[in-house]
Amino acid sequence: MNLKRHRRLGLLIAGAIVGSLALAACSSESSDSGRSGGGEVTQELKDVVASYQEEPSSIIQTEPLSKVPEKKSVAFIVCADPTCSILGDFLKEAVESFGWEYVGINAPATDFGSAVQQAVDLKVDYIAGTGSDVATFQNAFDNAKEAGIPYFSCYSGDDPKGDENNIITNCSDVTAVANSTRALTAWVIEDSGADASIGVVNIPEFPTVAAAVPNVEKTLDEYCDTCTSQPIDISLDQLTTGGSANAIVSYLQSNPDINYLFLGFTGFEPGLGQALKTAGLEDVKVVGVQPQQPQVESFLKGESAAWLVVPQENTMWTLADQMARYANGEWSSEDERKSALTPLYIMDTEEEAEAIADLPDGWPGPDGFKEQFKTLWGLS
Repeated sequence: MNLKRHRRLGLLIAGAIVGSLALAACSSESSDSGRSGGGEVTQELKDVVASYQEEPSSIIQTEPLSKVPEKKSVAFIVCADPTCSILGDFLKEAVESFGWEYVGINAPATDFGSAVQQAVDLKVDYIAGTGSDVATFQNAFDNAKEAGIPYFSCYSGDDPKGDENNIITNCSDVTAVANSTRALTAWVIEDSGADASIGVVNIPEFPTVAAAVPNVEKTLDEYCDTCTSQPIDISLDQLTTGGSANAIVSYLQSNPDINYLFLGFTGFEPGLGQALKTAGLEDVKVVGVQPQQPQVESFLKGESAAWLVVPQENTMWTLADQMARYANGEWSSEDERKSALTPLYIMDTEEEAEAIADLPDGWPGPDGFKEQFKTLWGLS
């Protein structure tokens, strides 16, 4: 069973991201803080939603480098899921654009650390990986630190502190997940007329996915004291055996007040639309994070109401950007934290969905984002 996949994808938006957050409560416990239906959609909330209604035109990073970084070698740990290979291709293109050497090292599904150790033995300058917290490969990480090889991460729960803990960056981390969850929850509040009862579908074993539970609740506390939310916990067995849709339907049948489903992970979605329709629950609106082709298709078929679009390719170029800044001695914690966020927008119209329907890996990032990075790196 490939646990790395789910830990990484949960982020996305997700993402996410995260040792600092506690796991969600079990699904039998409501976290509604005493709220009960009705309310008002404030102008402040409308402004929040409006700020995410258009596709971003620029990357987050704005500071140019003082020079093109000197050549380095980078090992990217490719997890067992095929998507990690795609992420590796994105990173390869980015680092090779400024003349660096890239090597991908395949990791077994249950032993990320063995691939990290291979990178240490190769004596590369930098090691990068996605979705696996350092604690899951502590020995290999310690060996990298002892060898003077810094580690660069995305989609994990680690707290990057630069040379202090040898974790230089963690792009699309808990900060990004909280930001994206806030945006989509605000959309739900407005769409419902401040009368939303949200079932937050998550995997408690993975903080990157379970983080959606407290983040949704925090946004409701901020903008809709008359809305409610409750976690819908999906077990790993249900996820890996295709039982997610049935579990969600069963929960909804026992909790008919729920009128929105918030999917913290795209893996919950396949088959869900048909399952809801068969059960007579098609009035429950589905929203989620980081749509790829199947999710865009579900939207176009009317099986989902909105998706928060988050770019994977732009994220990997952000990872390369942090490497370049570190290599130049121009890295700072403040800049790294700013760059942990990612451009994103809410897809809730047919026109927006059709614009990315043919992209197998989803929206890559703002138009011309590669040239924007290259300009900052002094390459164009």
